[in-house]
Amino acid sequence: MKSALAIILFIWAMFPVDHPQEQSKPQARIADPVKFDEWGDILFGDEKARLDSAAIQWQQHPRSIIYLVIYAGQRACVDEAKARGIRAKNHLVKRQVPSDHIVWIDAGWKEAVTTEVWIWPPEMGKPSIFPEFNLRPGEVRLEKNCKIKRRRR
Repeated sequence: MKSALAIILFIWAMFPVDHPQEQSKPQARIADPVKFDEWGDILFGDEKARLDSAAIQWQQHPRSIIYLVIYAGQRACVDEAKARGIRAKNHLVKRQVPSDHIVWIDAGWKEAVTTEVWIWPPEMGKPSIFPEFNLRPGEVRLEKNCKIKRRRR
């Protein structure tokens, strides 16, 4: 009996059972919203480079939506968030992101100009904005007839 068991163990050791190879993982799918980037009051040339990176990331998940959540600063031009949103969306369209995959949101005001870029699964709807983090309109100084540009600190 011991010799039969020894022979079986010997044969088993000589001819290991092949386990199936792990299959390669399918292309990642964005399951949750991803905050891709965020920046403040930077030169438009620098902003374009960051938007180019978002466009490249979008190509990995072409069903997703790029949300540009834009906060004007405490000192802001009238409709500054809108102007920044339109400018950024136009740049992304030039980078082959379809316009129906880009949404800009005027999120109100923060102490400093802020642009957030979210890459979002379409089935999740649009992101929520938390107005409790915003400045109140009385705390904001709006400038008329100004150009959207980087402010000196």
